[in-house]
Amino acid sequence: MIFRKILTSLIVFGFAAEVWSHVEIEAEDYFFPLEPVINFCKMSEQCQHDFVPICGQDSLGITRMFNDNCDLYEYNCDEKKQYRHAKMDVCKYEAAAAERTFNE
Repeated sequence: MIFRKILTSLIVFGFAAEVWSHVEIEAEDYFFPLEPVINFCKMSEQCQHDFVPICGQDSLGITRMFNDNCDLYEYNCDEKKQYRHAKMDVCKYEAAAAERTFNE
């Protein structure tokens, strides 16, 4: 009887471990957990492009250059990301690469 309970428990734990090992937790699920959810899709629909380049940064510190605020909103909407406007100094490497490409 005890052997049967131990065997059943091991089987249950084995299945639980197998299921848990296949659970993928994406970083996007934990972006800005204390901030309200922003509807970037709605913001991108109402936005007027001004083509003033901006720097965007996500909660992991990944930076990216955008054509303007509307481009940032559209990218967040399409890619399910949470980039926020950051100082241009943060994107100094991306800005330098864009300038080299523009000048060539």
